[in-house]
Amino acid sequence: MADTLAGLAGLLETQVKALRGAGDDAALLAAARDAADQIERGCGARDGDARDALMMVQRWTFNAAADCWPGWSVSDKPINQDNLLAARELAERSLALVRSLGLAPLREGTGVWMVGAFDLALGRYDDASRLFCEAREHYVVASAPGLVLLTEGYVAIARRVGKDQASPGGEDLDQICTRIAAGAFEDGHEWIAQLRTVLDVFARRNNS
Repeated sequence: MADTLAGLAGLLETQVKALRGAGDDAALLAAARDAADQIERGCGARDGDARDALMMVQRWTFNAAADCWPGWSVSDKPINQDNLLAARELAERSLALVRSLGLAPLREGTGVWMVGAFDLALGRYDDASRLFCEAREHYVVASAPGLVLLTEGYVAIARRVGKDQASPGGEDLDQICTRIAAGAFEDGHEWIAQLRTVLDVFARRNNS
Protein backbone atom coordinates (compact mmCIF):
# COMPACT_ATOMS: atom_id res chain seq x y z
CA MET A 1 0.00 0.00 0.00
CA ALA A 2 1.41 3.38 -0.99
CA ASP A 3 2.01 5.91 1.79
CA THR A 4 1.71 8.97 -0.45
CA LEU A 5 -0.46 10.08 -3.32
CA ALA A 6 2.57 10.07 -5.60
CA GLY A 7 3.35 6.55 -4.47
CA LEU A 8 -0.17 5.46 -5.33
CA ALA A 9 0.12 7.20 -8.69
CA GLY A 10 3.31 5.27 -9.37
CA LEU A 11 1.54 1.98 -8.67
CA LEU A 12 -1.38 2.95 -10.89
CA GLU A 13 0.93 4.07 -13.68
CA THR A 14 2.60 0.66 -13.61
CA GLN A 15 -0.81 -0.98 -13.98
CA VAL A 16 -1.70 1.25 -16.92
CA LYS A 17 1.67 0.62 -18.56
CA ALA A 18 1.06 -3.13 -18.35
CA LEU A 19 -1.93 -2.71 -20.68
CA ARG A 20 -0.02 -0.74 -23.30
CA GLY A 21 0.70 -2.80 -26.39
CA ALA A 22 -1.71 -5.55 -25.33
CA GLY A 23 -4.05 -4.75 -28.21
CA ASP A 24 -7.13 -3.91 -26.13
CA ASP A 25 -7.57 -0.17 -26.57
CA ALA A 26 -10.85 -0.05 -24.65
CA ALA A 27 -9.28 -1.70 -21.59
CA LEU A 28 -6.26 0.61 -21.72
CA LEU A 29 -8.39 3.74 -21.98
CA ALA A 30 -10.70 2.66 -19.17
CA ALA A 31 -7.78 1.84 -16.89
CA ALA A 32 -6.07 5.15 -17.61
CA ARG A 33 -9.30 7.06 -16.98
CA ASP A 34 -10.15 5.24 -13.77
CA ALA A 35 -6.61 5.61 -12.42
CA ALA A 36 -6.69 9.34 -13.18
CA ASP A 37 -10.05 9.63 -11.40
CA GLN A 38 -8.61 7.92 -8.34
CA ILE A 39 -5.66 10.30 -8.11
CA GLU A 40 -7.63 13.45 -8.79
CA ARG A 41 -10.19 12.52 -6.13
CA GLY A 42 -7.34 12.24 -3.64
CA CYS A 43 -5.82 15.62 -4.46
CA GLY A 44 -6.41 18.29 -1.87
CA ALA A 45 -4.03 21.17 -1.56
CA ARG A 46 -1.47 21.33 -4.37
CA ASP A 47 1.56 20.33 -2.34
CA GLY A 48 4.64 18.65 -3.77
CA ASP A 49 3.16 15.18 -3.35
CA ALA A 50 -0.01 16.09 -5.24
CA ARG A 51 1.97 17.78 -7.99
CA ASP A 52 4.18 14.72 -8.45
CA ALA A 53 1.09 12.53 -8.64
CA LEU A 54 -0.61 14.78 -11.17
CA MET A 55 2.54 14.87 -13.29
CA MET A 56 2.25 11.10 -13.56
CA VAL A 57 -1.45 11.35 -14.42
CA GLN A 58 -0.61 13.83 -17.17
CA ARG A 59 1.96 11.44 -18.58
CA TRP A 60 -0.11 8.27 -18.55
CA THR A 61 -3.27 9.90 -19.90
CA PHE A 62 -1.25 11.30 -22.81
CA ASN A 63 0.52 8.01 -23.50
CA ALA A 64 -2.66 5.94 -23.33
CA ALA A 65 -4.40 8.32 -25.73
CA ALA A 66 -1.42 8.36 -28.09
CA ASP A 67 -1.32 4.55 -28.15
CA CYS A 68 -4.88 4.54 -29.47
CA TRP A 69 -4.37 7.07 -32.27
CA PRO A 70 -4.77 5.29 -35.63
CA GLY A 71 -2.43 7.57 -37.57
CA TRP A 72 0.81 5.89 -36.56
CA SER A 73 0.58 3.11 -39.15
CA VAL A 74 -1.54 1.92 -42.06
CA SER A 75 -3.83 -0.89 -40.95
CA ASP A 76 -6.79 -2.81 -42.35
CA LYS A 77 -8.29 -2.89 -38.87
CA PRO A 78 -11.46 -0.76 -38.72
CA ILE A 79 -11.24 2.38 -36.60
CA ASN A 80 -13.39 2.18 -33.47
CA GLN A 81 -15.25 5.47 -33.08
CA ASP A 82 -16.01 4.93 -29.39
CA ASN A 83 -12.33 4.36 -28.64
CA LEU A 84 -11.41 7.47 -30.61
CA LEU A 85 -13.80 9.59 -28.57
CA ALA A 86 -12.60 8.10 -25.28
CA ALA A 87 -8.97 8.63 -26.28
CA ARG A 88 -9.67 12.21 -27.28
CA GLU A 89 -11.17 12.83 -23.84
CA LEU A 90 -7.98 11.47 -22.25
CA ALA A 91 -5.90 13.72 -24.50
CA GLU A 92 -7.95 16.72 -23.41
CA ARG A 93 -7.54 15.69 -19.79
CA SER A 94 -3.79 15.45 -20.21
CA LEU A 95 -3.71 18.88 -21.85
CA ALA A 96 -5.74 20.39 -19.00
CA LEU A 97 -3.15 19.05 -16.55
CA VAL A 98 -0.29 20.48 -18.63
CA ARG A 99 -1.97 23.85 -18.30
CA SER A 100 -2.93 23.63 -14.62
CA LEU A 101 0.56 22.44 -13.70
CA GLY A 102 2.12 25.30 -15.66
CA LEU A 103 4.32 23.10 -17.82
CA ALA A 104 6.47 24.48 -20.63
CA PRO A 105 5.17 25.63 -24.04
CA LEU A 106 6.75 22.57 -25.65
CA ARG A 107 4.57 20.28 -23.55
CA GLU A 108 1.48 22.38 -24.18
CA GLY A 109 2.12 22.34 -27.91
CA THR A 110 2.36 18.56 -27.90
CA GLY A 111 -0.81 18.30 -25.82
CA VAL A 112 -2.74 20.55 -28.20
CA TRP A 113 -1.37 18.61 -31.18
CA MET A 114 -2.61 15.33 -29.70
CA VAL A 115 -6.17 16.64 -29.34
CA GLY A 116 -5.98 17.91 -32.91
CA ALA A 117 -4.74 14.54 -34.08
CA PHE A 118 -7.89 12.93 -32.72
CA ASP A 119 -10.03 15.56 -34.42
CA LEU A 120 -8.26 14.60 -37.65
CA ALA A 121 -9.07 10.94 -37.02
CA LEU A 122 -12.69 11.83 -36.26
CA GLY A 123 -13.04 13.77 -39.51
CA ARG A 124 -13.32 17.14 -37.77
CA TYR A 125 -10.94 18.78 -40.22
CA ASP A 126 -11.63 22.43 -39.38
CA ASP A 127 -11.11 21.77 -35.67
CA ALA A 128 -7.98 19.74 -36.39
CA SER A 129 -6.49 22.54 -38.51
CA ARG A 130 -7.23 25.10 -35.82
CA LEU A 131 -5.61 23.00 -33.10
CA PHE A 132 -2.56 22.21 -35.23
CA CYS A 133 -2.11 25.94 -35.83
CA GLU A 134 -2.41 26.55 -32.08
CA ALA A 135 0.18 23.83 -31.40
CA ARG A 136 2.47 25.47 -33.94
CA GLU A 137 2.34 28.75 -32.03
CA HIS A 138 3.38 27.00 -28.82
CA TYR A 139 6.32 25.44 -30.67
CA VAL A 140 7.30 28.86 -31.99
CA VAL A 141 7.37 30.15 -28.40
CA ALA A 142 9.37 27.07 -27.37
CA SER A 143 11.95 27.77 -30.12
CA ALA A 144 11.38 24.32 -31.65
CA PRO A 145 11.60 24.98 -35.42
CA GLY A 146 11.45 21.31 -36.37
CA LEU A 147 8.18 20.82 -34.52
CA VAL A 148 6.86 24.03 -36.08
CA LEU A 149 7.38 22.44 -39.49
CA LEU A 150 5.93 19.13 -38.33
CA THR A 151 2.70 20.79 -37.24
CA GLU A 152 2.59 22.73 -40.51
CA GLY A 153 2.66 19.31 -42.15
CA TYR A 154 -0.34 18.24 -40.11
CA VAL A 155 -2.21 21.40 -41.12
CA ALA A 156 -1.49 20.56 -44.77
CA ILE A 157 -2.80 17.01 -44.24
CA ALA A 158 -6.00 18.21 -42.55
CA ARG A 159 -6.64 20.60 -45.42
CA ARG A 160 -5.93 17.98 -48.03
CA VAL A 161 -8.10 15.19 -46.63
CA GLY A 162 -10.90 17.55 -45.61
CA LYS A 163 -13.43 17.55 -48.40
CA ASP A 164 -14.13 21.28 -48.08
CA GLN A 165 -10.49 22.35 -47.80
CA ALA A 166 -8.68 20.08 -50.24
CA SER A 167 -5.37 21.64 -51.21
CA PRO A 168 -4.22 21.08 -54.79
CA GLY A 169 -2.26 17.86 -55.18
CA GLY A 170 0.34 17.09 -52.55
CA GLU A 171 2.46 20.17 -53.16
CA ASP A 172 1.94 21.80 -49.78
CA LEU A 173 3.01 18.72 -47.85
CA ASP A 174 5.85 18.04 -50.27
CA GLN A 175 7.21 21.55 -49.72
CA ILE A 176 7.04 21.14 -45.95
CA CYS A 177 8.81 17.79 -46.12
CA THR A 178 11.51 19.41 -48.26
CA ARG A 179 11.95 22.11 -45.63
CA ILE A 180 12.17 19.50 -42.88
CA ALA A 181 14.81 17.60 -44.84
CA ALA A 182 16.76 20.80 -45.49
CA GLY A 183 16.71 21.63 -41.78
CA ALA A 184 18.86 18.58 -40.95
CA PHE A 185 16.85 17.94 -37.77
CA GLU A 186 17.84 14.92 -35.74
CA ASP A 187 14.37 13.40 -36.13
CA GLY A 188 13.72 14.87 -39.57
CA HIS A 189 13.56 11.60 -41.47
CA GLU A 190 11.17 10.13 -38.90
CA TRP A 191 8.95 13.22 -39.08
CA ILE A 192 8.75 13.03 -42.86
CA ALA A 193 7.90 9.32 -42.69
CA GLN A 194 5.29 10.08 -40.03
CA LEU A 195 3.62 12.75 -42.16
CA ARG A 196 3.55 10.49 -45.22
CA THR A 197 2.01 7.69 -43.17
CA VAL A 198 -0.61 9.96 -41.62
CA LEU A 199 -1.65 11.22 -45.04
CA ASP A 200 -1.88 7.66 -46.31
CA VAL A 201 -3.98 6.51 -43.33
CA PHE A 202 -6.57 9.27 -43.51
CA ALA A 203 -6.66 9.66 -47.30
CA ARG A 204 -7.45 5.95 -47.52
CA ARG A 205 -10.14 6.28 -44.92
CA ASN A 206 -11.71 9.18 -46.80
CA ASN A 207 -11.69 7.21 -50.04
CA SER A 208 -13.09 4.00 -48.54
